[in-house]
Amino acid sequence: MQPAKTPDELAEMYPDLEPWQRDELEVWHRGWITKMMTGGASSEEYYAAIPPHPDPYHPED
Repeated sequence: MQPAKTPDELAEMYPDLEPWQRDELEVWHRGWITKMMTGGASSEEYYAAIPPHPDPYHPED
């Protein structure tokens, strides 16, 4: 798995979010990636999930 995004990378990806919101969104995504890699969730469940903050990179937004 790739390393977590840095604060600067997250700020570039999500300029409209506060730093704590960016961190929460990164943790949310990484949790889903882990679940999918370990067989604990499917990609369909991920696509149907609602991120904790607005995310233009999530398929359902």
